[in-house]
Amino acid sequence: VLIDFWTYTCINCIRTLPYLTAWDSEYRDDGLTIVGVHAPEFAFEKDAGNVAEAIERHGIHYPVVQDNELGTWSAFANQYWPAKYLIDAEGDVRFVHFGEGQYEETEAAIRSLLAEAGDSRLGREASARTESADPGLRTPETYLGTDRAHGWVEAPRRGSHLYAAPSPASLELNQFALEGRWEVGRESATALGRAGLALAFQARRVFLVLGAEEGPRRIEVLLDGEPISADAAGEDVSDGRVTVGGQRLYRLVDLPKAGRHTLELRFEPGISAYAFTFG
Repeated sequence: VLIDFWTYTCINCIRTLPYLTAWDSEYRDDGLTIVGVHAPEFAFEKDAGNVAEAIERHGIHYPVVQDNELGTWSAFANQYWPAKYLIDAEGDVRFVHFGEGQYEETEAAIRSLLAEAGDSRLGREASARTESADPGLRTPETYLGTDRAHGWVEAPRRGSHLYAAPSPASLELNQFALEGRWEVGRESATALGRAGLALAFQARRVFLVLGAEEGPRRIEVLLDGEPISADAAGEDVSDGRVTVGGQRLYRLVDLPKAGRHTLELRFEPGISAYAFTFG
């Protein structure tokens, strides 16, 4: 049994899913059972409908349980997304891996335990394709809610407040700045009037967890002071804008290679932003 702790807005988890689905397809008939344990980071990730949509979107056919109160997470003393625990036929944990990578080692452990359990006629190894994180130095993740916000020129404050941002060109690397009026809570910040934000980042890709509960809303995306071009835009950006609906991870920037840039986002009211990650 392979236990996979994940959550559907985590880019590190998303990049491992093609390997998990490939292993499920290749080794299920040989005796492998994969169980996904969806351990939410944000309150909206506890919604069964949101989780079901993510399961369908990523082509997951193995069982996924919702660990909304983190009971299974705590029983494993787990601390990471994603995390994989490989359990042998006797019920002992024999292999553990946290984060991305080590796919060859994980598959070798799966094959070894299946052979140990009696299946000595395993076929060829599974094949999977996924994007990989850029190995270079990149901006660390940050959050817009007050619980874990860091790197902000003016830290997000609980409640409705007006923020005055410096010029994006004046931001130091890994600095973030809110602008306009925002309603800030523990997990997220919701755009109110003339809301925007800016950041100076070092990465190839930029991801932001977003949602708009009252229907689709749009964000204008500018890179280095200009509307983002098609060859630099992430897959959720079209004509320099992101249309935000469901609560999920949105792909904003996808550059040919990692570099230092400034990013400006101009929000329509009603959009909630949760966390930035980079790759």
